Amino acid sequence: MKQLIEGFVQQLRRAVELGKSSTLTFPAVKYKNVVIAGMGASGVAANLVQTYVADKIRVPVLVRKNYVSPAFVDSETLYIAASFSGNTEEVIAGLKAAIDSKATVCFITSGGELLHIAHQNELPLILLPASSELSRAHFMYSFVQMLYMLYYAGLLRDDFKVELEQSISLLEEQAGSIKVQASALASALAGKLPAIYAGNLFEPVALRLQQQINTNSKQLCHVNVFPEMSHNEIEGFQHPEQLLKHLVILLIKSDYDHPRVHLGMDFCKKVFAQKVENVLEIKALGATFLEQVFYLVHMFDWISVYLAELNDVDTNATDNIDYLRNKFSEE
Repeated sequence: MKQLIEGFVQQLRRAVELGKSSTLTFPAVKYKNVVIAGMGASGVAANLVQTYVADKIRVPVLVRKNYVSPAFVDSETLYIAASFSGNTEEVIAGLKAAIDSKATVCFITSGGELLHIAHQNELPLILLPASSELSRAHFMYSFVQMLYMLYYAGLLRDDFKVELEQSISLLEEQAGSIKVQASALASALAGKLPAIYAGNLFEPVALRLQQQINTNSKQLCHVNVFPEMSHNEIEGFQHPEQLLKHLVILLIKSDYDHPRVHLGMDFCKKVFAQKVENVLEIKALGATFLEQVFYLVHMFDWISVYLAELNDVDTNATDNIDYLRNKFSEE
């Protein structure tokens, strides 16, 4: 995992090249909605796409993380099925209904059953490089190809291409400082229960950190977002007091947050400080939304690796996930 994260910028560059070189033909459909089906890293990539395009395309985008295709899917739906392995059962489960509903179904995968279905039905496909079994390390491949799918389908303008290039430059410039800051944050999270709070626009980024801490560091982690948490969760900072002593708060801030989100964070910090010993902040760098996203994602990946070292665990092992997959395959 550490080697893969070292190559994050190179993988992002290759993901951009893959998107540019893809030759996809979509039917001349005026889409009324978009559905993106994905789990794990593909799912959080879909959440991030949903957030990024909210003010850029004029149709709703739904992220599906279950077994059922939405009832509204029809011939005017763009349906993106994303799974690095191509064998994610939740993604496969909804495909037949989507195809039968005459939706425009397209695929992002490195192989498996999704590749078979795409070829069998002659449907649009972006084939990912099958260079690793650690799908979570290839988050940027899924995210970038989803943007290109929307672009090739005629829903998204090409402005994102410039933002991706700028993100690569930023990560190259900040490579050293990102690792230094990540190491310090990992030390603060070790032996604690991290409670991570972000503005709602950066919820997918916070979820990415949670997933990486869970899978790489083998550690529990909690995530919530402003302003919603200030309407309920903040009241919970009273009991159980023994648990609160083991929390560490990490606030994620961005220039793209609504000003009142930052105001809410500042107010809540005073509540946190009464019960929690360590309240930390991290500020996203970058001139564009995608720059700030990738800056945080890359730093968070490093946090999870450094935290894994402190926890003395193998980042590549997923014993509990493998156990569950094996049990499901037996049913």
